[in-house]
Amino acid sequence: MKKFGKTRPRSSFHESSKFLKIWKKNKFPKKNDFSGWEKQILKKLRDSGISIETKFRNFPLNVENEKFEYVPDFLMKGFEYKGREVLVEAHEKISEEDVKKYRKFRSVFGSTYYLIMIVTDGELRMWNEYDQGVQGFFNEIWAVGDIEFLTEHLRKMKKDYEEKINSLPQNALCPKCGKKAAGYKEIVKLFGYRGKIVQSFCRKCRSK
Repeated sequence: MKKFGKTRPRSSFHESSKFLKIWKKNKFPKKNDFSGWEKQILKKLRDSGISIETKFRNFPLNVENEKFEYVPDFLMKGFEYKGREVLVEAHEKISEEDVKKYRKFRSVFGSTYYLIMIVTDGELRMWNEYDQGVQGFFNEIWAVGDIEFLTEHLRKMKKDYEEKINSLPQNALCPKCGKKAAGYKEIVKLFGYRGKIVQSFCRKCRSK
């Protein structure tokens, strides 16, 4: 396997005051803000056929009375896992400060996002040691040397998700108010499923 080159590590965390100044200048972090190491990972992921959005949003975090903005590296598009959107974060060099921030992110947004870390082969053990305790700071972790296995794993996630969606009804009509919904996400938002069956009434009518 081709080895990944060493570059200067870059963090996905930004102090809120500095981040706001960058945002006001219309310089929201983009693909070009990746280190060379991260760009190689992004290429590997995209070459596998997975659709990816980079730097898709910022998450405000308050860690030990300090405010930060977390801008995840990669959002996997077109599928979810365990009801959560999948984030992949490439982190070249671990630090106690970043561990606290990732842990905070999961405590606040963990029910919405499934966080997968990609780290250097030499630091994998250290990351796992930091992850001990009641609140872990990632859902899965992969060494960069196993990235082919990770892309295979992500493709399986996507396939399983698509098979699940395709097995469910894709249209809904509320008999009480006439509201309609088409497609899995719209049905989940407006009606909800009960097992493999769409709820008879929309959420709004059920709440009355």
